[in-house]
Amino acid sequence: MPTCSAKCGKNAILKRPKTGDALCKECFFEAFENEIHFTITRAKLFRPNATVAVAASGGKDSTVLAYVMKLLNEKYDYRLKLVLLSIDEGITGYRDDSLNTVKQNGTIMRCL
Repeated sequence: MPTCSAKCGKNAILKRPKTGDALCKECFFEAFENEIHFTITRAKLFRPNATVAVAASGGKDSTVLAYVMKLLNEKYDYRLKLVLLSIDEGITGYRDDSLNTVKQNGTIMRCL
């Protein structure tokens, strides 16, 4: 197993297609978060004290997005008010499970 390209000394668990870097779990998370922070700051996506709605389907992609936004908001003090936004189409049984997941995530992340 290759060693992490970030020189932390740990074994790599994945190779990033974008960069070719072999990274351990912790270094991958750090690189992922740093890239998102760089994009947010370079593009000046948010103003302090803005309310930002995170579209939440209850699936893994929107859950990761909400989690990373909360993490970076706290880590870099963006001073954003994050809210989860999900649409209940009113069709019984259609999205009940995913809407419950969004509600649970909102409670866990304290975004609502």
